[in-house]
Amino acid sequence: MEHTSRAERKTKRRKTNRILNTAIAVVVLLIIIVGFTIFAGGNDEEAIAPEESKPAQEQEATVTEEESEEDLTETEKPVEEEENSDEEVVITEGTDPNVEQDIVDPNWKGVGTSQTGDHTSSFETDSTDWQEKVNALSYATGIPEDNMTVWFISGNGPQGAIGTVSPKTDQNDAYRVYIEWVDGEGWKPVKVQKLEQNDKGR
Repeated sequence: MEHTSRAERKTKRRKTNRILNTAIAVVVLLIIIVGFTIFAGGNDEEAIAPEESKPAQEQEATVTEEESEEDLTETEKPVEEEENSDEEVVITEGTDPNVEQDIVDPNWKGVGTSQTGDHTSSFETDSTDWQEKVNALSYATGIPEDNMTVWFISGNGPQGAIGTVSPKTDQNDAYRVYIEWVDGEGWKPVKVQKLEQNDKGR
């Protein structure tokens, strides 16, 4: 009798150990998946959404307090980014000669780039860098490229440039645009000056 109860206990222990080991393996696997999603996916809302749609029982069984704090932090970040993206455009009276207004938009981002490696500013009109500068000038002023005259683009330091543009329909509605190179993002507008007169026009 004593012998069978030992055998039963041993069998129960084995089953319990097997169940616990399986549960631990599942939890470790889910932690790896969640960690990979957080670190590899960045703040990608699509990567976060599948985690949020897991059944409640599965979340309770696999998520530790630390992970739930990380998830909370991750879901708060997009809200903060949205708040930052709603910063107001700052328009001030121009202090330089021939400048009517200075315009700075904290929401400006780089226009993107197809360039790789170390960046070297190019002023050849058929270069990729030149075209990306023109894209940034159009983006900053809101003038479509096909309706924009580029009067002048020059260097402003090793990773900066200044361009003067106007709509094709009105060369006196001119803007001086300051742009800077951001690695991985391309040319980013820094400041736009609405000019009183087109100082580069013909």
